Amino acid sequence: MLSSATRIVGLYTGLATAWVVGSDRVLDAAGLGEVVLIQNVKGTAFVLFTALALWGFLRQEFRRRTRSEDALRSTLERLAQSEADLRSVIEKLPDSFFRTDLDGRISMASPQFAREFGLAPETVIGTRIADHYVEADGRAKFLAALEEAGGEVRDHRMPMRRQDGTVFWISANAYIRRDPAGRPIGIEGIARDTTAQHHLEERLRYLAGHDALTGLCNRIRFEDRLEHAIARAKREDRSFALLFLDLDGFKEVNDTHGHQKGDEVLVTTAQRVSSALRSSDTTARIGGDEFAVLLEGDISVENARAVAEKVIDCIDRPIPGLDLSVSASVGMAFYPSDGADAGVLLRCADQAMYRAKRLGKNRLELGTA
Repeated sequence: MLSSATRIVGLYTGLATAWVVGSDRVLDAAGLGEVVLIQNVKGTAFVLFTALALWGFLRQEFRRRTRSEDALRSTLERLAQSEADLRSVIEKLPDSFFRTDLDGRISMASPQFAREFGLAPETVIGTRIADHYVEADGRAKFLAALEEAGGEVRDHRMPMRRQDGTVFWISANAYIRRDPAGRPIGIEGIARDTTAQHHLEERLRYLAGHDALTGLCNRIRFEDRLEHAIARAKREDRSFALLFLDLDGFKEVNDTHGHQKGDEVLVTTAQRVSSALRSSDTTARIGGDEFAVLLEGDISVENARAVAEKVIDCIDRPIPGLDLSVSASVGMAFYPSDGADAGVLLRCADQAMYRAKRLGKNRLELGTA
């Protein structure tokens, strides 16, 4: 595209050439080409004409430039205002805004981002986010999630580390920034501190499978482990034992000393039973004062009996601060001789436990499938 100066020079040259050549031919044809007065008038007319033409061209160009400059100035003002508005919004965000280059270095961030990561505001720009991932492959996982989601992720959760080393959890909404040609130039997003929510969800997941009072597995989790134990025993052609425990004298404790003391007895019982077992065994509070134990590892009936007697002995010991005795009646079912599915094994162990109570309590009875 021709510049303004080039256009003006071209037009001036064309008009001047046309005037000189055209006027000479007209005067020669009229026989006045050699008359000095005519030549002087022609020269003066040429100067006036070209000056007027040049003035018109320049005036039009100056007007066009003025309009362009006004438009540019207006655009720059709007752009500056938009940037100021954006920064104002970013500064007031309750969440952490961030923008990085392709190397993961911060190029723009909100004050909340600096506060969240424990950074001084003047040190945020240029900080590598990779230095704040808890997991060694945290950044790789984040980039992979972006790639898999087509360049934009929502509610991507990950643990991060503050400048002082404390760990917190965030949920990030982010996307890959691209230049006008579509080439990636960085990442932009918003992160929210979800540490409290994460801990609550962890707690709820824990409580879904554990007894809140004793910390042992609950019935749902225990039955799930029993199903897995059966599948594993079938696959590996092994045996295991199931113990069902019910406390003797627990009702008297509640009636005499109240439920708080009863809860203390349950917690103490859970601790004693767990300490008498291997770490690979599973202990659960089924409900009330009933407990269950899963003894895996291709255990024999004799060894399972010995473990059950050990459990009975550890429960039948005085509890500090309690003037009443507490013991346990235990029923044992054995896989596969007493049953090949969870329901049968549980019923068998439960019936054996009630038989132990009828026969005097504080004892073990084996299943009779």
